[in-house]
Amino acid sequence: NFGIQEVIHFGERLYEVFPGTPELRGGYVWANEKPGLGIDIDEEKAAKYPISLSTIQWTQARWPDGTIWTP
Repeated sequence: NFGIQEVIHFGERLYEVFPGTPELRGGYVWANEKPGLGIDIDEEKAAKYPISLSTIQWTQARWPDGTIWTP
């Protein structure tokens, strides 16, 4: 039960970039038949989704003494 309760629902992009990612079907997580985790990366498809290096606002939400605050 724990595995299905904590599973992240993957989007189409993730399946496109990482072939072999486990699938959700009928309330179960299904692994593939490849050895190990069986997950690969398609670098050509990953290049279509460049990383954003901009600063995420919530990571900057601190007082000068380092205390975290909610903006």
